[in-house]
This record gives sequence, C-alpha cells and structure tokens, in this order.
Amino acid sequence: MAQGFILIDALNIVHAANSNKSLNVGGVPTQATYGFLRSLRLAAAAYPQLKPLVLHDGRSWRYKAFEGYKASRSKPATTAAEIKTAAARDEAKMQVPYIRRALKLLGVTQINTLNLEADDLAAMMVRRLKPGTKALLLSGDKDWVQLVGPNVTWFDPIRDLRISPATIEKELEVKTPRAFLEVKALMGDPSDDIPGVGGIGVKGAKELVNTYGSVTEFLNRAALEPGLKLQKKFEDLALSTEKQEIFSRNMRLMDLNHGSVPAPLDLKVDHGEYDEEGFADFCAELMFKSILSDLSGWAEPFRRGK
Repeated sequence: MAQGFILIDALNIVHAANSNKSLNVGGVPTQATYGFLRSLRLAAAAYPQLKPLVLHDGRSWRYKAFEGYKASRSKPATTAAEIKTAAARDEAKMQVPYIRRALKLLGVTQINTLNLEADDLAAMMVRRLKPGTKALLLSGDKDWVQLVGPNVTWFDPIRDLRISPATIEKELEVKTPRAFLEVKALMGDPSDDIPGVGGIGVKGAKELVNTYGSVTEFLNRAALEPGLKLQKKFEDLALSTEKQEIFSRNMRLMDLNHGSVPAPLDLKVDHGEYDEEGFADFCAELMFKSILSDLSGWAEPFRRGK
C-alpha cells in the first residue's frame, strides 16, 4: 500500500532531460524521453512506498489573468540565443507524446486539465494529502518550494538539491516556504515575464520578510507606526500604492493556493496499464539498449507497484 506520492513536474523534467547528450532515432530526438524515464525510475526505486503521479501542464488560467504572462515566448526568436532556446523548447515538447506512451505502458498515473499548470495540480494534490501521508515534489521549478511542509519535500533531480522545512533556511536564506513565495512576488519572475515591484533586490526582499515576517506585517507596521525608521527602498514600498498592487498581483499569480486559482476544468486521470512486453517494444523502437539489457530489473519498481 502506497504511503504517499511522488508528484512529477512533467514538462520541467522533460526540458531538463533534453539538455543531456543528444540522442536520436531516424532523425527523431530521444534524449528527453530517455532522461525523463531515467529520473522517474531512480525516484520510483528510491521511494518504493510512494506512488508516482506525473502532472502535465494545461493552458494556464494566468494568460487571461495577466496579459503579459509568458509573453516573450510567443514572440518570434531573432537573436542566436533566442533561436537556440526556442529550438530546444520545441525539441523537448516533440518528445512528450513518446513519454506519455511509455508511462501508459509502465502503468504510471498521468494527470492533466485544460486550465491548470502542473504547479497548480501539485498544490491541489498536496492540499488533499491525508495526515501522515508523504509527498516528494520532483521538479527543478522552485515555484514548488512554497508547497514544502510537514511530510512534503521538494527535490530537483538534475541539481540533486533537496529542500524540506528543516533545510529551507540554509538553502534559501528565508525562514519559511511562505517567506520564499513573498520574496519571489517582490522580485517578480523574468522567466514568466512577471515584473517585480522595483527598487528592491533579492537581498533586500529577503531582509524585509525575515525582519518583519511578511509583507503584510511590514505594511501594517509602517502604517501604524509613523515614526518607524525605514530604509529608502522599504519606505518606497510602504508609500506606493502602485508597488503594493504589483505585489498583490504577483501573489495572485504565484501563490499556488491562492483563491484566484480556478477549479480544474476537464480533469483527466490516466492510470495506464503495466505492459512489460509493450514497453520492451517501445524501448526497441527508440533503441534504448541500456534499458533492454536488463529490462526486468529496470522495470521492477513499476512492476512492484502494481
């Protein structure tokens, strides 16, 4: 009986795996597929008591909530760096159907909706955990760190970085997952084209939340204690309605448990069906010889979970 779950950020792990040494069959890239399966297998073998759940991105509700959300990704690539990044992104996405096929054959549950990202699905699953149930968050996306809590650990398999409630202060220089979230809301997220409040760097943002506990507490103290001495960058935040509104907007977009996150639309759960022979054919098709050399041993963590 599973004692919890491994919640896997599908596209994040796919993109990370795609940066591995190039592999291809008949001109079709396969390194992301192989790397994803390798990361999944390592996690399943290391945590046999946890059931893997692979979470796929839908079309995020954030595009409607904020016009600028990931806007740069829809612009034509012009520089050499942009062209390279766009090509790598397309190459990784091209391999997702192969990964979905492999997961079905291994009997690994996959979840997706029309309107939620994998981040939102992970938050939904963590909220639904029963007391004592464990969760391992498998993702290189630090947005997931805000979900860390009792029995919930974030793990980046590419960088071999693990964050739990006991290690968050050492690793991120803030005291709680909530503080980490508020620092990010102050800073913004360039990768998603979400601007920050401006005027406060990462060091200042950490200083603010570590000193006052939260941005809300800081603003309350600044309002109720007129004589409170503040650094110029903090005073600007306390006096600027615009900066406060930017922070509130960013919290709506970044807080995975925020009330703005809609209910899942057209939730689909595909449990797959373990088929070792079919998986062997899949590996032969993509020439994954290292898996085929000991298929029974390689597939044992998935077979054991059936």
